[in-house]
Amino acid sequence: MTTPTDAATIEETATSLECRENWPLRGSTSGWRAELELRFARRGDRTIVVSRRQDGPLLIQRPFYPEGEGVCHVYLLHPPAGIVGGDDLKMTFKVEEEAHALVTTPGATRWYFSRGIDAQMQQRIQIADGAIFEWLPQESLLFDGAHAKLATRIELEGSARFCGWEILGLGRPALGECFRNGVIDFRFELFRDGRPALLERQRSGGDGLPGLQGNAACATFLTTNADLTALNLSREVFSNAEDVLCASTLIGDVLVARGLSGRCEPLTKVFSKLWSTLRPLTIGKPAVVPRIWRT
Repeated sequence: MTTPTDAATIEETATSLECRENWPLRGSTSGWRAELELRFARRGDRTIVVSRRQDGPLLIQRPFYPEGEGVCHVYLLHPPAGIVGGDDLKMTFKVEEEAHALVTTPGATRWYFSRGIDAQMQQRIQIADGAIFEWLPQESLLFDGAHAKLATRIELEGSARFCGWEILGLGRPALGECFRNGVIDFRFELFRDGRPALLERQRSGGDGLPGLQGNAACATFLTTNADLTALNLSREVFSNAEDVLCASTLIGDVLVARGLSGRCEPLTKVFSKLWSTLRPLTIGKPAVVPRIWRT
């Protein structure tokens, strides 16, 4: 007898296999082309994925509800396990009024040597009035020679709330590999009711990476609905952190924090602590760590 959980797993596997048949071969000059669009909505006391459109190797697991029905946790999967030159990944997340979704990844995203051809990943996040979205991917690791374009655009309406981060590791310090021959074009944009609240861009490469002070990892953290209390809490978290350089500021109700380190692990640790500390204040819920982070 097939249980509901088994049925969901079978359906996901079938969808994955059907999608895989249409993927271009790895090594083709065009690279992977993949799109994923998810729409979250509130149905009673439950946030659910009401529509999913996918093309190519971007998938999600069955949603989880570790903190009750109101918050939908989704794990984003990229089966090829890495990004190379010519790859083009696009994701759109739409969160309807009063819905609350959290999206993360099961592991780091690796950007490999690309022979001078750009690879790109774009996220567009649209959050309706009264809705909440948390974007907490694990780190992006850029191997030497990667040409990466990484763009995240968040569009808020009314009282919508957002919390999220991007953590970048450059080269492989443990192997003595520096990021000398690669290029990164990084954008992080936040809009509220069509007006820009934060526009951040960094395009650089190799030893010319500005502002890193010789560090191989950097991170940006944003949360809306913040105030001076949140700012002071962030600085308290940073004062107890080890092996990182961190700072935070308040722009309107947006708290912006940045960090540098020689490795990704210390940044991930301190930013996870920052999220756990600020979530009750800015999101209104205690932190419930995604299960996948414990594996």
